[in-house]
Amino acid sequence: MPARNPRQSRALAIGILGAIVVLGYFVLVHWWFTAPHLAIAAEMGELREQELRFRGTIAERPRIQKSLAEVREFEAANPAFLPETDFDAAASGLIQRLSQVVAAHATDPQRCTLIQKQYTRSNEKEPFDRVTIKARLRCDFEQFGPILHELETSNPVLFVDSVQIWRQTGYRTPGTNQVENYLDINFDLYGYIRKHSKAEGQKS
Repeated sequence: MPARNPRQSRALAIGILGAIVVLGYFVLVHWWFTAPHLAIAAEMGELREQELRFRGTIAERPRIQKSLAEVREFEAANPAFLPETDFDAAASGLIQRLSQVVAAHATDPQRCTLIQKQYTRSNEKEPFDRVTIKARLRCDFEQFGPILHELETSNPVLFVDSVQIWRQTGYRTPGTNQVENYLDINFDLYGYIRKHSKAEGQKS
């Protein structure tokens, strides 16, 4: 093997020394000092971003609160809901409303009579409490039509569901021998109160 001149030996020694220094940096300095500092710097960057997001959320809080207040104000003034705030009072008011509408359109009480009205609670999960009245009428269709129309088109908003109609023949007026044809009508009448249902409250 030919002998190296002093210049080549010096260059080789410098190269080996440089390699040792670089290797020593990665082994002794980078992984023990630089890498942890870089990780800490990255975490601090994420924390700063989170802080900025939180600051933005806090800055938006007055606007969000104002929007919620407007929603509550609209909800409180919304005529679509039943005026009562608890179920029992709303059920009583809905029965009274139904009785008034029937009385207003029953030109002959003997030919249109509300013979059953009973409230029931709904088991369905809904955003607001539903108040349902199970009603039964003995009525002519000519009088039942206007009753149904007023119930479904006035405020508060009411819904008629599960309508069942049977044509009956019998003694509609007790104490008489006159046989008449009439309609036996069953339906559910329901509306909503502003109070949120328990299921919705627990969910939120």
